[in-house]
Amino acid sequence: METIDWAAEHERFERLALPFALKAAKRAFKNWHERKRDDAEAEFLAKVWDQWARLLMRGKDPEPLLWPLLHWAKQWVRYDRRIAGRPRNLDIQDYRAGMTQHLMDGRGKLQPHDRADSINGWLDWAGRARTDDPAELASALELAGMTLDEYLAA
Repeated sequence: METIDWAAEHERFERLALPFALKAAKRAFKNWHERKRDDAEAEFLAKVWDQWARLLMRGKDPEPLLWPLLHWAKQWVRYDRRIAGRPRNLDIQDYRAGMTQHLMDGRGKLQPHDRADSINGWLDWAGRARTDDPAELASALELAGMTLDEYLAA
């Protein structure tokens, strides 16, 4: 199998495909909200290059397939696919997400809850360490093999 000169192929891509891809991206996503438009165009261009490179790795010439590459890159972005993967999905169980999952009673009605709710009695909402006793802190540091200065520096 022959090696691919990626620098030459990238130059060829910029010369042949990039002007058409830029114009096609602007046209395909012109009605999208401006907050999403730039990301969609960037994802479109990345997908065109990805398809171009994959054809080269299979030993095919991507130039005659430019229009199908543009079409399928547009479809790729419209169906909300991502080359680099997905961002982390928010988990409503995770307190960092800023969402509240309400409990339901036996009839399916929502039961709003907050810090004062009985289900949250086991949580320590104060956010402070439970080592108010210096003797407990000293024994914990001794078990960990640390000095107080190392603990404070960390």
